[in-house]
Amino acid sequence: MESFKEIKEAILSEVPGSSERAIIDQVELSQQDGHIIVYCPSLFLQQYISRQYRDLIVKCIHGALERPVDVEFWVDARKKSRNNQLPQPKPVQMMVPSTQPYTTSCGLNAKFTFNEFVVGRCNAFAYEAAWAVSEDDISKYNPIYFYSDIGLGKSHISHAIGNRSINTKPKIRIRYTTASEFSQGYVYSVRNNQLDKFKNNYISSNLDVFFIDDVHLLKNKEKTQFELSYILDDLISAGKQVILSGFRPPSSMPYIEKGLKSRCSAGLVINIKRPEMKTRCQIVKRKAQSCGVELPDDVVEFISENIRSNIRELESAVLTISAMSSLLKKNLNLSLAKEMLEGTLEKQKQITIEYIQDFVTKNFGLTKEILISPSRKQGIVYPRQIAIFLCRRYTKEPLQNIGQAFSRKHSSIIHSLEVIDTKYHQNLKTKREIDFLIEKLDSQFS
Repeated sequence: MESFKEIKEAILSEVPGSSERAIIDQVELSQQDGHIIVYCPSLFLQQYISRQYRDLIVKCIHGALERPVDVEFWVDARKKSRNNQLPQPKPVQMMVPSTQPYTTSCGLNAKFTFNEFVVGRCNAFAYEAAWAVSEDDISKYNPIYFYSDIGLGKSHISHAIGNRSINTKPKIRIRYTTASEFSQGYVYSVRNNQLDKFKNNYISSNLDVFFIDDVHLLKNKEKTQFELSYILDDLISAGKQVILSGFRPPSSMPYIEKGLKSRCSAGLVINIKRPEMKTRCQIVKRKAQSCGVELPDDVVEFISENIRSNIRELESAVLTISAMSSLLKKNLNLSLAKEMLEGTLEKQKQITIEYIQDFVTKNFGLTKEILISPSRKQGIVYPRQIAIFLCRRYTKEPLQNIGQAFSRKHSSIIHSLEVIDTKYHQNLKTKREIDFLIEKLDSQFS
């Protein structure tokens, strides 16, 4: 029988990426009661390795032993018992943000505050307007409508208004909802003869501030749009503050009736743009502070230079590097940052518009010529929209370049993104198809 050292080397030879190999290198193999035990240094790594690499590890063990054997993944308590006999250094607790946002009773995310909002040229106007609204200056800015691409802070700035209002005016009455929740509530109330109860939630005598996110998701829901229009009329005429957000400006939202468009654009319409380099650096530093770590300047610049798509991905990169530094007990330096983000950077280099077009055509049984053709058949339009969505997700190309690659106008590209965004949130079948394609695409570069 091969030694456990040789088995471990065989496993490591099949693990992609130096950062993942560094994780697997921490496990130890042992035999107990005829079983093979894979000892992992922590519960976190035991769960991660078991979930991600169980099949690979079992295959290598069976291949080396030339017979089937039960393989179990345990947390290594042996090291703990040995270490308990030695003086222990004071542990450093790394703060990892909760995956579940803490929400207030009115639906606001309590973590989205002005203090946590990083201000730059891309969003300074939005910040100043939002602060003015929270100061109760609603005469000039009602309603206020924020729009931006995904993950650039439009929801954050809206919630910040509400959270500050609650802190400065404890008796203020606030209601936050999303377009999807509003629509579902309206449909339910109609079907169950509870429309008066639904309307009572949004009547001006019961509210001071009303927030609704993702207005573009109300497309083609005419009755819901009319109901929202009536609610907005009531609230605004009564001097109540209304804050809305969407993917694009009101005037450019397709399949939204003119009355609702007019109401959304009657006040202040503000575009939140992608953060420039200086702001991205500030966001990275702020996120690192919230994780309880201090990043060297060269690491901050490296992350900010290479992650440009949106704020969420910037924060995810910081969290990944901080967590892996703690788990692997490695210094947080530029070398580690490059190692941790090598997969992301490799993806950016290799996943081009052309690559995604080929990927989608193979999965849907089309040719590239048909995909970018003028055809409006559903069997072609749907894959084309998904391809455009994936180009937006994986490449740094501006919408104009994506449009040229698909022989489409800028407005057509935005429409495709909105259609897929709506279907993804409202159609389980579409969500599963897109998630499958994303997972498949990611696996090709993992």
